[in-house]
Amino acid sequence: MSAEDLSQLLQRADPDRRLAALFAPAGARARLFALYALNHEIARIADATSESLIGEMKLTWWHDAISDLYAATPKVRRHDVTEALAPLTGLLPQTELLDLIDARFEDVAAAPHADLDALLDYVDRTSGRLIRLGLILTGGELPEPQIRDAGRAWGLTGLMRAFAWRARIGRAPVAGDYLTELGGSPAMLAQGLGSDKAKAAIQPVRAIAEDAARGFAAAGPLAVEAVPAVGYVVLARAYLKRLPDNPFEVPAERSLLARQARLGWLSLTGR
Repeated sequence: MSAEDLSQLLQRADPDRRLAALFAPAGARARLFALYALNHEIARIADATSESLIGEMKLTWWHDAISDLYAATPKVRRHDVTEALAPLTGLLPQTELLDLIDARFEDVAAAPHADLDALLDYVDRTSGRLIRLGLILTGGELPEPQIRDAGRAWGLTGLMRAFAWRARIGRAPVAGDYLTELGGSPAMLAQGLGSDKAKAAIQPVRAIAEDAARGFAAAGPLAVEAVPAVGYVVLARAYLKRLPDNPFEVPAERSLLARQARLGWLSLTGR
């Protein structure tokens, strides 16, 4: 699959990361596209499979496929994404890619987030790790606290925007212990019930996302090398403002033109 083919895939599957990646030189852009395509493949498994065992088998396939790329005698399995990732093994640490995959086993197992720490750990291992890997591919550098804020701002915002789907697979972005205190349960949310309890349970999560977005912005302007790998995070604050009061409702989209303009300004100013 060519970089153009990956771009078309991400235009549908991960448009904001793709928009930011367009500000990278051609080589780095293609590398980011390959990384984001892998993320798309593993992230969609929980939604595409109704049986946890099948989901686990698919994730295990990806885990083994990535391991094969790093073997003493590398093996590239026949898949567009593995073929695109094969040239990146000298750049991306194997352990980081494998943990990116392993974090998704919790999704297919429909395991509720036990508490706020568990939810944040999941976001750090997925959204945060993806930012860290993207920075490696572009040669960008950020302080660790800013990477953490970026991952949490974007990751938590994305989970809240997808609340109805996340609830349906038993992974609503709320602290399980707090939801229990409120008299709710993951099973209730999976049926689309308890919107009042969901609204209350999501407030601490939203507060953390908003704090993280502010912290990311306050850390200072982004270097030009970092913009393609993390620039999309500047869109989080606008998405947070558009979250509906009822978490089960679909949030309003921000226009493509507005997102393009915001990222264009970022590329010029670093802010």
